[in-house]
Amino acid sequence: MHKDEPSKLTRPFKQRYFATRDLQFSVALLVVLALLGGIFLQTFSSALLSSYGSSTPVLGVFLIIGYFMIVVLLAVFFTHRLVGPFKRLEYEMKLISSGELSKRLSIRSQDDLHIRNFVKYNNNFISKFEEMSKEYNRLNSTVEKNMEEISNELAKENFDCARVRAEISALQKEIREFREKW
Repeated sequence: MHKDEPSKLTRPFKQRYFATRDLQFSVALLVVLALLGGIFLQTFSSALLSSYGSSTPVLGVFLIIGYFMIVVLLAVFFTHRLVGPFKRLEYEMKLISSGELSKRLSIRSQDDLHIRNFVKYNNNFISKFEEMSKEYNRLNSTVEKNMEEISNELAKENFDCARVRAEISALQKEIREFREKW
């Protein structure tokens, strides 16, 4: 296998589309609702025209206002449903990036499955990063303490060369283990 080709482990199937079925369904529902609203307005305006004999300019204004209201209502509803979760996630990510590593992203029950998966993977990443950060701080503390001990040992007139060598080896081993783990 060529090194630029994705392995079967990282890409088990070929994805032919980027939008999930839920998102496709939501957009299809938006289009259908807009069409149904337009049909309702046409039918209602035809009924007004035949019943009251309203003039054409009034009917045209009624249709324009009606279409505008349908588009605004659908846009507000779907924007809230599709964009709202990302604004919430953006706010929560700002909190996390400011240093609140114990914070996790939240999901709502009505959030899209794609958003839920995104949040789950990000929360896993944040947990691993928090764990790595704690281990790094522990390693840093250990290295600092041991370096101080080594420095004190070297300051002695008759320092124990074997002990210093052993402490340096132990530090190197701990650093290597940290690198291999992360």
